[in-house]
Amino acid sequence: MKDIRTAIGAIALVVGSAVAAAAQQPAQTHAPREHQAQDSTRHFGRRGFGPGAMQKQLFKGITLSDAEKTNIKNIHAKYEAQNKALREQFKPQMKAARAARQRGDTAALKNLWAQTSAQREQSKKLLEAERNDLRGALAADHRAQFDANVKQLEQRVAQRANRDWKKSGKAAAGSRPGA
Repeated sequence: MKDIRTAIGAIALVVGSAVAAAAQQPAQTHAPREHQAQDSTRHFGRRGFGPGAMQKQLFKGITLSDAEKTNIKNIHAKYEAQNKALREQFKPQMKAARAARQRGDTAALKNLWAQTSAQREQSKKLLEAERNDLRGALAADHRAQFDANVKQLEQRVAQRANRDWKKSGKAAAGSRPGA
């Protein structure tokens, strides 16, 4: 009986010493990963939002030649100024929409949605024009894959929009703004 108590005491002493020794160790810090800041998909989360995410989806499964890469860069440069102007024009409405969402003001959101229909339509036309130019910059054998990627992207966007709309519970309460 005395040996059992001695053994239990020795085990308690060893465990206590191990805990005390571990507490004395400096905390391990992980070195920041430099590649994460450069990878836009990690910066914006798992969904792959951010700069270049759409282009990655459009050109998925396509190995671009140097000439195609150059043409694509030229097309992006061509539309860059127009896209930037639209974003700048849209900023006040986006800021107001964000504030309305944070307040829970659905009436203001519906009003902003209606007010921005012309800007959204203009943005959509610009996106389609750029996409058509990108398609034209590809070799004929890459266009079929590009078209399939476009179709897949549009389906994903539509599914996400429907899922988010249904999840919010507003699908039964009323019509979707702009639909």
